[in-house]
Amino acid sequence: MRNFLYILSLFLLISACKPGIPKDIIQPDKMPGVLSDIHVVDGYISNLPGVDSAKKVASAYYKGIYKKYNVDSAMFARSMTYYNANPKLLDEIYTHVIQDLSRQKAVITKSDSVINAKNRIELMLKLSADSLARKSPDYKIRFLLKDTTNLTDTTKKAMEFIQPKMVYKNPN
Repeated sequence: MRNFLYILSLFLLISACKPGIPKDIIQPDKMPGVLSDIHVVDGYISNLPGVDSAKKVASAYYKGIYKKYNVDSAMFARSMTYYNANPKLLDEIYTHVIQDLSRQKAVITKSDSVINAKNRIELMLKLSADSLARKSPDYKIRFLLKDTTNLTDTTKKAMEFIQPKMVYKNPN
């Protein structure tokens, strides 16, 4: 019985001393957001001309990130040192960072493609309206009287802007 108590107390001692993430370290659920924002800022700053202006801009952005997540630069440095010493945790964190940055990239790509599609439609309408100016009046009238029920609101507005207001009179 005595040996059982010694083994039980040793087991509890070992399990109680299990190291966790210290309180002065940014927790793993918060760290991907901090790193995502920092990597976005790093990408922006790397495209700025001039090293001095980039440093000035960078410090303001980093302070904003630290304020957003309620951390400071010393806590971030300690956290990065801790996570670099624990590569499995850092790998899990960067998996979330990559997912977040990929999601942001997809949103930006989608919005860019929508804007480009609208611009392409407006340009095509303008080019077709310009070519109509060189065509016969009958062709212009047929184009203006086309069915526009399936067009989007943006395209209809573009057509209204591009097309002159014409009144078609029946010759009969």
